[in-house]
Amino acid sequence: MGLRPARTCREPSGQAWARISRKKPRKSYVKGAPHPKVRQYNMGVDKRYDLEVTLVAEKPVQLRDNALEAARQAANKFLEKRVFQNYFLQVTKYPHLVLREHSALGVAGADRISKGMKRAFGRPKGRLVRLQPGEVVFTARIYAKDLSLLKEGLKRAARKLGAGFKIVLRDISNDPINLARTEHVFKTKEEPKPTVVAPAPTTGPAAPAALEPSVGESKTSKTSAR
Repeated sequence: MGLRPARTCREPSGQAWARISRKKPRKSYVKGAPHPKVRQYNMGVDKRYDLEVTLVAEKPVQLRDNALEAARQAANKFLEKRVFQNYFLQVTKYPHLVLREHSALGVAGADRISKGMKRAFGRPKGRLVRLQPGEVVFTARIYAKDLSLLKEGLKRAARKLGAGFKIVLRDISNDPINLARTEHVFKTKEEPKPTVVAPAPTTGPAAPAALEPSVGESKTSKTSAR
């Protein structure tokens, strides 16, 4: 069976199952959970910017990891082509919760096989994140001149997540944390210069001969020896 529609798991309900332990697998509530599909959480260049724009949830919702990955790619590819390296985009939520489903068949006469006991645990099929109103999904920083492009990128990401998200803008030009970041300067890769070794001289002036002791010094040395 293919991927079920998002409406089947969008509404938060029931207890969240997310206890997965690698050090003590026997203590895990969920065994064999798949890895999250979000491949990257920080994109762009982390440097000093003017504005911070966030994508905030307006109502309780559950998002699957494939929806987060689709939204991340939509926003990142748009900004990468328009703004180049003058932005920083971050996914602020990690899909900890485990999505459980009951395997069902879609052929005739499969209702006898698919029906099981009520409220069964199910098998792990994916990961998701549970959001409450006011929680941030994406955080981006950018220069003031590129604000319209960033808003368009976050709107494209919100379409992948469904309705119920808004864009919040904040000025961070005087923020101490932002001012502590150093300005990033792109440098071209310089080729190493070859080192020239001077050849050793084959013929040259002879080394100065050792000075012979004077007459007075030789007499004193003889008297001291006696």
